[in-house]
Amino acid sequence: MDKVIDIEERIPSMREKRRRKTNKKFLFMLTVFVVALLAILYFQSPLSKIGEISVSGAVLHEPAFYEEQSGLTADNPLWSFRTEKIEETLAAVSGVEHVVVSRKWLRNIEIVISEWETVAYIEEAGQYSLLLENGETFPTGLLPLEVEAPILNNFGNEDSLKRISDQLLKMEADVYQLVSEIILEEIEDDADSITVYMDDGFEVRAIISTFAEKMEFYPEITAQLKGYEKGIIDMEVGTFFVPFSKVYGLVEEEADPVDEENE
Repeated sequence: MDKVIDIEERIPSMREKRRRKTNKKFLFMLTVFVVALLAILYFQSPLSKIGEISVSGAVLHEPAFYEEQSGLTADNPLWSFRTEKIEETLAAVSGVEHVVVSRKWLRNIEIVISEWETVAYIEEAGQYSLLLENGETFPTGLLPLEVEAPILNNFGNEDSLKRISDQLLKMEADVYQLVSEIILEEIEDDADSITVYMDDGFEVRAIISTFAEKMEFYPEITAQLKGYEKGIIDMEVGTFFVPFSKVYGLVEEEADPVDEENE
């Protein structure tokens, strides 16, 4: 025979279940209230505002310029913008290759700028512009920026600038860093000839189309000339060396050939 359970025996357990259920509802509502209160307090406090904005990698423009272009200012809401949108805005600035914007620590903003590398300076009537690796030119005014790069003279059209830029980008870094100035010779029907002044005192005569290829051997050539008078290294056809004393008429002798591995 089944045991009959008195309803009064079940009342304590039912009361306990109801109490636990009521407590869970209360805790849930309390949690929601506390979270909402903390959110309100956070967004009304200085912690939700931008603190410091740091800009790194800026050379072509001042850091303050990039900060202004971003549209971000201190004390603006920290969560009122998308970093991707700021990156798109700054990537459209002249000379910029890539941008990363991120929130750092509690309330700081970090902007990392990657600019196109400078290939050379373009000098025209005392004004300087930068030739960037993407082919873009960037004006600097009367004074060049503190960027190590050769100066280009007489490169008056985009085609010649593009060709010399391609050649400079192909050169080894140790040779490229020695190039001080490149002059495009204004000779009729011969717009490919260049005169190159090197930081180590030599002068190079070359043509644009084979400039990088020929300059691969520049360290070997100058090593052979160690101890000799400085002069002109002619790489236009073969490779010849003529001391400055001969070039300027002090001694009239034929040029001396220089051995070259690729000939």
